[in-house]
Amino acid sequence: MKKVNLLKHLFIQSVFFLLLIASACTKGKEPDYPLPENLNLGKGFYVLNQGNFTSGNASMSFYRKDSAKMINQIFYQRNGVPLGDVAQSMTFWKNYAFVVVNNSGVVWAINSSTAKVVGKLSGLHSPRYVCVVDAEKSYVSDFQIPGITVFQTSTMLPLGTIQTGKTTEQLLLVGDKVFAANWSSYQQSRPNNTIQVIDVSLDQLTDSIVVAKEPNSMVVDKNGKLWVLCSGGYLNEEIPALFRINTQTFDIEKRFDFPDINTSPSQLTINAGGDTLYYLNQSIYSLPIEADELAEAAFALAGNRNFYSLAVDPQDNAVFATDAGNYLQKGYVYRYKPNGTIIDSLAAGIIPGFIGFN
Repeated sequence: MKKVNLLKHLFIQSVFFLLLIASACTKGKEPDYPLPENLNLGKGFYVLNQGNFTSGNASMSFYRKDSAKMINQIFYQRNGVPLGDVAQSMTFWKNYAFVVVNNSGVVWAINSSTAKVVGKLSGLHSPRYVCVVDAEKSYVSDFQIPGITVFQTSTMLPLGTIQTGKTTEQLLLVGDKVFAANWSSYQQSRPNNTIQVIDVSLDQLTDSIVVAKEPNSMVVDKNGKLWVLCSGGYLNEEIPALFRINTQTFDIEKRFDFPDINTSPSQLTINAGGDTLYYLNQSIYSLPIEADELAEAAFALAGNRNFYSLAVDPQDNAVFATDAGNYLQKGYVYRYKPNGTIIDSLAAGIIPGFIGFN
């Protein structure tokens, strides 16, 4: 079974690097659907197209619900500069969005209604996710360093680093705590099998929760419970597992073990009501939060698609899955009704990844 994570992604990029150099579409700056200069984007969703590692061809797409059209290369259209190298994630806050570009070491702040840049934080090592604590403070996780960067939300000025002793991935704010997943084992001797607990009033690591190897994604349900999905490790060292954790006591309340050690579940997400989980395990699977065992039947079969990322529309609970294809050509976004019926497919950029709803 294939393993969808950064290490494999880097391997794939190195194998095809010479082919990428020869490709005529690495930059792809010409928009498919040009926008009037001052047009407000309105309701819709963003797609971050990761692009090829070291090629600097990451891009941003936006789907406008009023016109039912996908606008590709919108970041370049609106700002006249490339997005950068490997677009990783977006975090929305008020009228803004923080866009993390991993290999460029940059976080862009954009107006989420126009996609125009309003700020920039640079000089980071290998940023992954932004977590906004409040108007004065935000955190940035990092793939390479054992710490979390702190910056001022309103100005994007760096404020310091929280020492965590391990690398960090997804960040979730719950009350006065931020939970940080230790997904990567890059340059660390200790196992990558913990969720670290940060006290936001102190900006300090105060506790950690041992789970399985490679916790790759987290969500909080309607009851305030933290769900953590672990792949079991890049080399399939452990059984993949899904955990439910009490965010007050940090106790593990439930553990679901996957039947096949060679699988690699990822991309845990949740619907707007906070009562149904979704994740990728080649195909798309759903799971009610009150379930006592993992689902056997898929919500939507992958077929010949290479599902890469997953999201749920907070307005209508439509399920979105991106298809990275062969990692070299433009990919697609597939949309499904809550009952699993496919709605449509939309062309995006190279390696469409994170989806964020405006």
